[in-house]
Parts: sequence; C-alpha cells; structure tokens
Amino acid sequence: MRQPRRPPSYLQKLEEWNITASQVVLTLLKDDDLREHALTEDLVSHTRDILSAFQNHPASSKSAMEWAGEVMRKTYAQSIREMSHKNNGWHFGALHTSAAQLRDFRIEDMAEKMKRMAPELWAMLGLMLAANGRRSDEGQELDGEGDVTMGAPAGAETEMPVADDVDIEGASNPNARAQKSSAEERRRALDTIKKVVMISIMMQGTTQKCNALESVIGVFLHSTNTPQKVIDALAHMGVSISVSSIHDAVSSLSAETYATIREMGRTLLVAYAYDNFDIDFKTHKPTFEKTKDTLTHLTSGTLIGLEHGVTKEDLRCSEMLWESSRINPDADPSKIAPAKTVSDLENLHREDDNHPSGLTRRQRYIQWKFLEELYDHGPEYFRQFKRDHGLPEWVEKVPVVKMRHVPARAMDINQSKIAGNIDAIANLMTQGGIGDPMEGIEPGSDEVNDVEDMREYVVLFHGDLGTGERVLGLREQRAIEATAYRRYQFVIFLIGLFHLKMACADAIWRIFLRNKEDRNDPSSLLQIVGQFRERDTGSIGSDPGFRRMHEVIQITGTALRLDAWRTEAQLRNPVCTTLEEFAATKPSREQLSALAEHLALHYVAGYEANIFEMRAEHALSERDCQRENILLMQQYFLLYEEITFAMNYGDIGRLETLWPAWIYIFKATGKHKYAAHMTSFMTDIHFVYPEGLKHAVRYNLMVNPTGKEGHWRGADWVEEANNMFAKHDFGGNGVNFTKERVIEESPLVDIYRSCHHNIERNFHIAGLTKHHAPPNLVLSLEVLAAYLKRHELNTHKRGRNAFYKISDKIDDGINNVESMEEAADDGDAPVQAEDLEV
Repeated sequence: MRQPRRPPSYLQKLEEWNITASQVVLTLLKDDDLREHALTEDLVSHTRDILSAFQNHPASSKSAMEWAGEVMRKTYAQSIREMSHKNNGWHFGALHTSAAQLRDFRIEDMAEKMKRMAPELWAMLGLMLAANGRRSDEGQELDGEGDVTMGAPAGAETEMPVADDVDIEGASNPNARAQKSSAEERRRALDTIKKVVMISIMMQGTTQKCNALESVIGVFLHSTNTPQKVIDALAHMGVSISVSSIHDAVSSLSAETYATIREMGRTLLVAYAYDNFDIDFKTHKPTFEKTKDTLTHLTSGTLIGLEHGVTKEDLRCSEMLWESSRINPDADPSKIAPAKTVSDLENLHREDDNHPSGLTRRQRYIQWKFLEELYDHGPEYFRQFKRDHGLPEWVEKVPVVKMRHVPARAMDINQSKIAGNIDAIANLMTQGGIGDPMEGIEPGSDEVNDVEDMREYVVLFHGDLGTGERVLGLREQRAIEATAYRRYQFVIFLIGLFHLKMACADAIWRIFLRNKEDRNDPSSLLQIVGQFRERDTGSIGSDPGFRRMHEVIQITGTALRLDAWRTEAQLRNPVCTTLEEFAATKPSREQLSALAEHLALHYVAGYEANIFEMRAEHALSERDCQRENILLMQQYFLLYEEITFAMNYGDIGRLETLWPAWIYIFKATGKHKYAAHMTSFMTDIHFVYPEGLKHAVRYNLMVNPTGKEGHWRGADWVEEANNMFAKHDFGGNGVNFTKERVIEESPLVDIYRSCHHNIERNFHIAGLTKHHAPPNLVLSLEVLAAYLKRHELNTHKRGRNAFYKISDKIDDGINNVESMEEAADDGDAPVQAEDLEV
C-alpha cells in the first residue's frame, strides 16, 4: 500500500504560521503594492493552469463551472448591451427609413464590428455552430477569427447589376471561367451570416429599436410579395420587423423618393422617359361581377439627369424654336428653314482623306471586326494578339458618366392615344415640380402655382416610335393654344435608341427571313441558322423576337467572317484548309492586319465587292448569286454590329455616321415611320437646334447605368427595365396585387432592385437570375464552319444560281424602291424581359 507523501516544507511553514493558501493567493492578487512582486507575476502567468486545476478537481469542479458560467453570462449580456447602443448605427427607425440605409447595408460590416466588440460571444457562437469539431481546409483564406471574409474582394463590383450584351467572347473562350467558391468557404461564410443573425436577434430583444438587419429583411420580404403570415412568423422570431413597421418604412421611402423627384425636376436639368406598361391583376375566384378584363393599362416614367456640362441656358430656347416651327400658324415664313433630307446627314463627320491606311472609317471598323473575331474565336495561336488589339477609333466619344435617375410615380393613364400623352406629360411635370406658375390663375390674382417656371425652357422626353408619333400629334393639335405651356411647345422628343436597335434587327429579319422563297438555297439565312438552332427555325422564320434575332445576327456573322479567313488563307496557301493549319504557319500581326484589310474590301458588299457592278456588268452564267447574297448579308450584319458597338460605347459620332445607311434600309424594308422620324430627328439636331440644345440632346441620347466603359444604353432601355421589374413585382393575383399599390410603390422599384441585390450579396444567394447564360458558341461555330466550308459560300462559284436574289437595300432606299412583299407595319415590337439583356 502506497504511503502518503509528506507535504512540502513550505506548506508546513504556512500551517505553522496559521496562513491559508487562499490568503496568500488573494493577498498577492488584491494588494496593489504586490502587483509587481515575483510571486504575483508567477501566479498570473499560470492563470490558465490554475483555473484548469480548479475545474478538474472533484471538490471544486462544480463551483468552478458555476463561477465561469456566471462570468461569461455577464460578459455576453454586457456585450449585447454595448452593441445595442444607438451610437453603433444599428437603430433603423421605420418612420425614418431611407434608401441610403438599405443600399449601404453590409452584413460583413456588421460581422466585423460584432467580432471586435464581442469577441467572446462571437467565438462561442462559432464553436456552437461547429460543435462536431469541423476544421477548415488547409489553404483556406480565413480572417483572425477563423471565418471566411464576407462579400466581394476589394475593388470588386458591388453595385446593382445590369443586363449586358450577349457575351460571345465569354461564351466561346474556354479560359474565361469564373472560379467558384469551395464548399468549405461557402459553409464558413454561411456560419458568419448565422452568427450575425443570432446576435441581431439578441440585440433587438434587448432594444427593439436596434433593428438594422430586421428592417432590411422586412423591406425585402415586402418587395417580394411575401405573405403576411410568413412576415408575422419571422417578426416573432426576431428576424424581421412587423408588417406595420414595414408599411411605415415604405411610406418613409415613398416620401423620400417624392422629394428626390421634385428636387431633381426643379433644376430643369433632367430629361423624362415614359412608356405604357400593362399589368394583369388576375382574380383567384372569378365572379359574375368580376368577369371584365383584368389587364390594366398604366404609364410609367423616369427622370434622368442631364450630364456633360449641360446648363439651364442651353435649354432656354423654347420661344426661338417656336418662332421658326413649321407647326406654328403665326410663324414668319422667312424664319422657317427649308426642310433637310437624309442626304444632308451623310457628311456630318467627314472622312479623313489622308488616313495612312487609305481605308474609309467604315472599312477600318470592318477590318478591326475581322481581327477581333479571329483573336476571340480562332485557334489558340491568335490569342496572343488580343491584348494589344484595342478598340476602333472614336468618331465623337461621349465621356463616361454614371447615370443619375429616379423612377417617377406610375400614372393611371393609357398613353396609347394623344390625350393620354397630354395627361402623362402634365403628370410628370407636376411630379418634377415644374410648369407655368400662372396656369389656371385668374388674371390680377396674387397667387402663383408652386412650380419652377419653365416657360422659356425646353424639356427633353425620351420614348419609343409610337410615343414620338403621339407627341408630334399633340403638338400639332395644340398649336393654336394661347400659351407656350398649353401648346406643349417646350417638348423636345428624343428617339429611343434601344427600340431603334430592335428595329434594325427587325429590318434584317425582313431582308433575309421574311420571304419564304429565300429559304431553300444553302446561302439562305434560315438554312444556316438551322445548322445550330434546328428546333428554332419555325419561330425564327416567323417571329423570332429581338433577343433571338440579335443572337442569330451575331453568331452567323461570326461564323461567316471566320470562314472568310479560312477561304482567303487557303487561296493564298492551298495547304491551309482550316484555320488551325493557317495558325500553324504563324502569321505575324502585320500579315494578319493586311489580310483583314483585304477581307474588309473583298468579302463584304459595297467596296471592291460591288454588287451593282457584279449584277449589271456580268452575265448570269458568270455570276455567283449565292455569294452575292452572302456579301450583302456580311454588309448588313456588320452595319448591325457597328451600330451596336456605337451604342454600347457611347460613340455618338459613329452612331450618326450610321444613321443614313439605316434610314435607307428602313425605307426599302417598309419601315417608313422609322425612316421619317430618324430623318426629322437628326436634321433638327444639326440644322435647327441652337448649339447648346444640340449638345444637350446628342450627349444625353445615351446613358450609362453603371458608369463603366462599354455599358452605354438608350434612355428608353432604362424605362423598359423599370417596367419589367414593376410587372414582375406587382403583377399577379391576391390582395397584395392592386393597381393602387403599383402607383404608390412604383417610385421604389429601383430601391427594391437594389435591396434584392443587397440581400443576394449579403446572404450569398447565388444562381438566382432572370438573365440567360451566354450561349456556348464552340460547338455552334464548329458546325457552321463545316457547313460553310462544304458549300463554299465565301468562294465565287461561276454560274451558281439562287432561288431568291437579295436586292441591295441601301441602293433601294436611296432610289425609294420597296419590294412588294414588304408590309407597311413598322411600329415597335413588344419588349420582352430577355430583350433587355441585349
């Protein structure tokens, strides 16, 4: 049996002196004079060992745990009280909710601050969420607390995403693949979110006003039409604010937006965009009293700030323009300038006759486009030239400025008639706080309307073709009115470029797909499209819609131009039967540039490949009618690519150089209204408007929602995007879907959109989008390459005939020739959600 060990001598001495161990320890720790004593320092340095010994000792284990629990409870409670204080910025008063609070909310900011203010609580929650001992993978980027950093990396895009053009490059380049987060990183990010949510619930339980997270989630739930029962349940959990508080927040946001609209409008330095939109409020249980049509016609509007140095003085020309207006019944004929035609627009931007390439501006763009697609979609060898390829020269570039805009309150107005447009314009001006101070005031009265006086100024309005027609009609109807305000002489209508681009795609459809005779030749567009979209040929041949037609033009055009490279390379070196074999010869940049110049001149109609001469000077037995069709297809597709480029990059000068060609094409394809409006619009800008207004219109015809190069849009695109969001958010069935709610909350669509993006970003909600994924072109281009090579459509085959011969539509337009099959229907097609991605 083991004999008990004698206690150490120092313990015996303590017993002799009648001093307990607790007295020694407490004296050393409590006596300020002994803080630097060697025994005190030794005791403090072994704190963890001493506390562990207490916890492990059978007699003290329970009391030690009780003491530790009490200490930590007090620590946690104190941390929650400190974090709940108003000074930390997490108090969101529903009655004073602002758009900035919702927009600037970042869950990673909350996480960082919570970790700093309550490290013990943060660590404890992390331990509880990983109680099974999960560990991070080696190499995982973690912060000091073992958490994956939330949100996007520094410098990454954090603003509201917008639809972009179809990304052919990203779709076909196998190296352009975004790296996905690992499962471990995602798990840890979600753990961080859970900790923030749990601490937020605790803070709101301590102080109801500490409800930053709950307010953001509450507005998000409302904007997504979440049922009230769900919101009530989440509010009881502490995750959301109550329904009544949400309504208070919405009212506050509406009041703020109303003030913003009025503030912007009263500067007079804004343009207005408006359009009709229809929402179907379906009924759950139709009754006899509710058998009427549930489709409701409303009008939406948007205020867009005028940028690029536009001043009020630039817009102070209403009376001057009225005096020389053709619709002014009292105008002096000598002041009315003679009408201009499309031919007057052809030399707005003169060519550089001394350019070292000897090519015209359009030929240089085509040369650039041929090189661009070889570098993007050709064999890997050509990728090395992509970096220094750059962009085409600017003709007149609008500087990049991020758009300032605010949605207006929707109007219970059907603007499909002239009367509706009168009401819509008046309503928008009222919302903007501008008008005639004396309108409706009795003569001699001292009263005036509380509006900014705009009688001497013009106001810019964006819209589609139909809106433009009705605006012109209302001005003609009102021309006899006594005052400038009642005559609507202040209205300057700006043609919508998004709808113009849709019209360009429709014109190409009319040229190559509308005629059923042009569907049997190998060179027919429908035959080519059938190689990579066999299931869609029926809809493409009848009613493809804008997005589908846009993709047809881009994909087919890319394939044709790549085949042109192969064809010419083989003509020069018979060994090069494919682009891969051409790449194996390792051509230099200079050689490629010279070859691209040859392609621009000989593989596109209008230059060395002169269709008129081919058809007029050669017998049918010598011609290749199918290649003639391909040459014209290349020309029109490249015109579409160039106008797309000009719109995407804000090159107003290049856009204006393309205006005459598209007017002629529109005239030849039955789109007479567009041709007429484009002519009058552009001739007014350059030959009627004073310089200040001319600058204001040209430099604000396009807007840039993101403030980034390559992301310019027509102002009508912004309005259509708001309409689509409103239809998605406010259309449906149930008590939440009413016309009154649409009108009340329509100014908040941008705030709601930002809120949705913020929630998706903050809570790592990935993969939820209405956007189409970019088409994968690798296989499509391979199939098309084989088809084009097999039929040699870029090679002249003497005597090859065609069932249908495409006429030169630009020449037809110049000579006012219109094919018999072209219908006079040239209005705007309905806009679909997918069209906004183009």
